[in-house]
Amino acid sequence: MIGLPILLSSMLVGATNNRDALQHSEVVFMYAADDEAYKAYQTTFVAWGGAHTQEQVKRHHELGIRCTGSMWCLTAGAKLIHEDPTIRSACAIDIEGKPIPVPWLFDHTHEGTPSYFGCTNHPAFQELCRQRVKEAMAGGADGLHVDDHLGTASPAWWHGGGFCDHCMEGFREYLKVHASQEELQQAGVDSLDDFDYRNLVKKHASTREDFKKVQSKIPLYSLFRLFHVEAASEHTRSLGAIAAEAAGHPVLLSANACIPSEPHIHVLKNLTHVVCEVNQNAWSGTRDIAHAIEAYALAASMGKPLAATASGWDWAYVYDHHCEELVRFWIALAYAHGQRFMVPHPKKQWCFNQERGTHWYEAPIESYAPVYRFIRNHADCFDGYESIQECELTCQENILVTARQGHGSALVLHCVNLDYDIETKTMRPQENVSLKLKRFKAQPYPSTARILSYDSDMIQIPVQEEGQILDIILPELRLWSLICLP
Repeated sequence: MIGLPILLSSMLVGATNNRDALQHSEVVFMYAADDEAYKAYQTTFVAWGGAHTQEQVKRHHELGIRCTGSMWCLTAGAKLIHEDPTIRSACAIDIEGKPIPVPWLFDHTHEGTPSYFGCTNHPAFQELCRQRVKEAMAGGADGLHVDDHLGTASPAWWHGGGFCDHCMEGFREYLKVHASQEELQQAGVDSLDDFDYRNLVKKHASTREDFKKVQSKIPLYSLFRLFHVEAASEHTRSLGAIAAEAAGHPVLLSANACIPSEPHIHVLKNLTHVVCEVNQNAWSGTRDIAHAIEAYALAASMGKPLAATASGWDWAYVYDHHCEELVRFWIALAYAHGQRFMVPHPKKQWCFNQERGTHWYEAPIESYAPVYRFIRNHADCFDGYESIQECELTCQENILVTARQGHGSALVLHCVNLDYDIETKTMRPQENVSLKLKRFKAQPYPSTARILSYDSDMIQIPVQEEGQILDIILPELRLWSLICLP
């Protein structure tokens, strides 16, 4: 379509299926760390690079940790753009032909040159991306992580970009396959042989700002956006194939696909798993978590294991407010929904806000490691368990409960406390929490259940059965407890 290499996608997969890419109980670091931190957390996977050399790969494997190389498709970087005319010509441009700066890299400049979006449809920037992959995978890491995989699709969707000659050529070929005659006629397109979408756009807008105001009303605009995300998806797939070739073995492939945002969904089909930022809306405490739950559910529905971190804005809030209990809640929320929340990095957890730009949170190990050790020590209550859609559960307010079923009749109920006090930055403990579960399987349930919590010893409680209803009283819920019915 736009000159991307055609390679066998089967070379990407380093697991028997996507669900094997990450087990539920995986403890995932975002970036590499020292041995002591890895051991404190019982780490199993490093997801966002840090193993680009043979020595780095060897170190991780000796610790029993799978590891990755990483690269990004966002920008060539201000210095290279400033110094290299070829790379400068490969930036994403608007309808005026002007390059578009990356808004969140406003503080990343070189001698006055901003960090412009790279154009992943431009051969020169594609070649730069391929070289980055080869460098990242030179050590033979287990997988490749692609950051900012959307490439040109990001400025095309949100910043008025995607209008270079190569974009226009690719879009023309895309329309030949995906546009109906009715859509072309309504746009006034008689022939696609020499069609240039820029000419149509200029009838409606001559500047980037004008274009952004009317873009949704311009004919073929919905197909223009779809072209860009599908091109980005294919570009990511091709990078995964190059990674396998560079590593000399099948590899895992992930991207920072910030689901449930619609443009990020298109790449999922080409990934073995997802490693991404998921907004936690830190400033709202636990009140606004629907977005995160939607992301976890979407990944599960598509069979793509997910390892999440919070957004840079969330981490900036944690940096400013020292709200460790809220972060522990984010960890519990992800694992309760069958996904993973990456370890808050002890040295370099990325933060971002408009006041300080990029800065770093040094997450205290003692605040978070016990939660992850709990997960690893009870991996048998996580791995192999799937969400039960037909399960009917009722519980009191301020309690979130998810039900996950393992082999046979094994059942684990994840109980997560939502009663967070923003002022004191603590969870209000809940006492005598009543759960009622409608029977959904014929097998008998035990008369007792095990209660597992990261911050206390295991206890057993009785299970009452009245007709088709199981009645369970949890004596206390602080943050997160598992009710295990073997």
